[in-house]
Amino acid sequence: MAKKILAVMLLLSLTAAFACAEDTLLEKATRIAQDGETLIRMSEEDLYDIVGIEPDEYTDFAYLADMDALSGREIILLRAADEDCAQEIVAKLNEYREQRMHSTRNYLPEVFRCLSETEVLQNDLLIGLSVASANPQEINLLLQEE
Repeated sequence: MAKKILAVMLLLSLTAAFACAEDTLLEKATRIAQDGETLIRMSEEDLYDIVGIEPDEYTDFAYLADMDALSGREIILLRAADEDCAQEIVAKLNEYREQRMHSTRNYLPEVFRCLSETEVLQNDLLIGLSVASANPQEINLLLQEE
């Protein structure tokens, strides 16, 4: 009987530990973004190829984008490896945003407007960029530590 009680207690403590475990940034972004389930999950390679952020600069990331590139919708959320990496990531995201603004200015005015209304934000080692969200508070929710 004591073994059964011990087994149940162990199972309950493991369940509680898993319930309290922090979401990955991808899970968090998918949960918070109203359209998170419909956005494409971009890979680590995509993040490097498109934005130039190297895998050793972060410990976790979420990069989501709309299948329709003309909408401009995307979420980039990273947890920097350290403060120096955080500064590098912020600089690269700002450069990426500026490049996108330049390339959309005359061709995709709605995307340009969305990009011009957003900014790269940082909360300690958590850094994010949210473009064309239906929820103006999305980036603030994404940057909150849980």
